[in-house]
Amino acid sequence: MRGRIATAAAAAALLLAGCASTPAESGPEPRPTLITAGPEVRPATGDAARRAAEVTAAWPGSAAQQAWEHGYHPTGDPTEWIPQGAFRTDADKAAYEAGRLDLNTTLPVSVSGLAEVRFADGSRLTLPQRSAQDVLNWLTGRPDPCRGQCGDSRLSVTAVRPGTTTVPTSRGQATIPVWEFTLSGYDRPFRYPAVRTQAPNPPTPGPGPATGSGGTVLLSASPDGLVLTAAVPHGSCDSVQPGEVHETDQAVVLIGRITPRRLAEGHACNDVLLSTPVEFRLSRPLGARAVLGLADGRPQTPAAQ
Repeated sequence: MRGRIATAAAAAALLLAGCASTPAESGPEPRPTLITAGPEVRPATGDAARRAAEVTAAWPGSAAQQAWEHGYHPTGDPTEWIPQGAFRTDADKAAYEAGRLDLNTTLPVSVSGLAEVRFADGSRLTLPQRSAQDVLNWLTGRPDPCRGQCGDSRLSVTAVRPGTTTVPTSRGQATIPVWEFTLSGYDRPFRYPAVRTQAPNPPTPGPGPATGSGGTVLLSASPDGLVLTAAVPHGSCDSVQPGEVHETDQAVVLIGRITPRRLAEGHACNDVLLSTPVEFRLSRPLGARAVLGLADGRPQTPAAQ
């Protein structure tokens, strides 16, 4: 889905060492293997440490922290839920992705214009509702990825009903309202959130980290909260090293480390973005502390949760 594509694009933006024009060793590229954490914590150093300190210093009391701890902040991909096995044909898929949908039903309209998010701990949050009309406008207003080269077939929207689904958030699982769109020829509905995320912009925009260090994408946390595993993006000419950690009582920043590989004369590396999982050992369990991105200051949640 588009959210996953966006995630991949964000990971690509973390690439710190370009490799399209640099010679590389010949032979097959090594498969990424987990770089395990040693028995000792590796504190952050250098320019990356200074950047990490800026990120963690800006977190307490920020709008981002308030949204993370008290608002609705989905951590997965809350843009759309397409039925498993869709689509019936390539023509239907092309029509959907190009926004060629015809409305052949009446859209429901909310009287209050409000929607409720229910969290697993029993708390509730009332937010402005995203209307069914807004969803339809989003679906039909997207640019055609095929630029008119994938045919002119269309899909018909035959029903739109309210529903609910459960999504992971920074506050645990939450049940949110959705709009269920039924398309002609499909038994299962296509679902879209009827409420918007409250995630604000990152609190610390600024320059990225120095060459040789970079952000990570959090993957999982050990049961005791002492070891975090994160993906470190890198080029095919780079070797991934054990990473470093910057910690405060409210936040943690993981710093990936990469170094150029020894090169063989007459060979050029490709421009493929790779990703290697690395373990980062903390000085104490993660607990309720947020894991913040080094480059953008945004909080992350382990994908395994």
